Amino acid sequence: MPGVPAAPDMSSTQPRPVYVIGAGPGGLAVAAALRARGVRAVVVEKSDGVGASWRGHYARLHLHTTRRLSALPGLAIPRRFGRWVSRDDVVRYLEKYAEFHELELVTGVEVTRIERAPAAAGAGDDAGDGGGAAAGEGPGWLLHASGGRVLAGRAVVVATGFNHTPRLPDWPGRDTYTGALAHASAYRDPKPYEGRDVLVVGAGNTGAEIAVDLAEGGAARVRLAVRTAPHIVRRSTAGWPAQRTGILVRRLPVRLVDRLGALTAKVSVPDLTAYGLPRPESGLYSRVRQGAIPVQDVGLIAAVRAGTVEPVAAVEAFDGAEVVL
Repeated sequence: MPGVPAAPDMSSTQPRPVYVIGAGPGGLAVAAALRARGVRAVVVEKSDGVGASWRGHYARLHLHTTRRLSALPGLAIPRRFGRWVSRDDVVRYLEKYAEFHELELVTGVEVTRIERAPAAAGAGDDAGDGGGAAAGEGPGWLLHASGGRVLAGRAVVVATGFNHTPRLPDWPGRDTYTGALAHASAYRDPKPYEGRDVLVVGAGNTGAEIAVDLAEGGAARVRLAVRTAPHIVRRSTAGWPAQRTGILVRRLPVRLVDRLGALTAKVSVPDLTAYGLPRPESGLYSRVRQGAIPVQDVGLIAAVRAGTVEPVAAVEAFDGAEVVL
């Protein structure tokens, strides 16, 4: 794969860097790409290290994309991490990536507000004092951060990611529910749930995998609340990963891919209608275009057929210690 060449430190010629907020995969890749083009980039991260979201994911998690197709620009993921890279190895890779590209990383600092910097007299002229705008630059941006810091940048890239803030639906009765209620971001492993009756809400990849983890880890009963039946695909078939198929068909007509997906599902995925998980009525690629990612099977099919994970209807409300479906 094409590499990102190392670039010299531009701090002496570019006093106002581009600030990248977030030291996850996206933020690190952006910083490396900017550095390769001679642009000074400083990554600001509110946690104590890179990959904070990955560090907080559940222990069972592995990438659903292959090692070869999951690397960031300029550094391959080590072969020893295997085809489906684990959570801990993703974190190790991100640490190595920041080190390899010699990225400027500031940790433990949270950016709370961004605003346009006021236009200064003579902006656009080379003031020569190291603190003003470089020749040809506009006023730039001010980043207000923890500890009273105010950072001046020529540009800002927000790379806080999809996992930045957990969200719990505001179900009626949620605040008075007497049972234990936790967001998936707080789940680590099944040990605290041994012998307990657990309802997992949401049949996306995270919910499906946590449900399987609970069933295999000793929970007394595991039910999976499903509002919209998901498309389920095999992570790989005869060694061919679903990810590569997705890459090959992404430029084909949506209706054609929907038909191909339906044929593939009939051959590779058993009909789970009798278990409470019917095949979706809408096409796979149509759903993808709407933002609904298929569930890659890492044990859900077998668990549903064995009865260790029971699909149930969607959650509507809470009533004391009970969940209303």
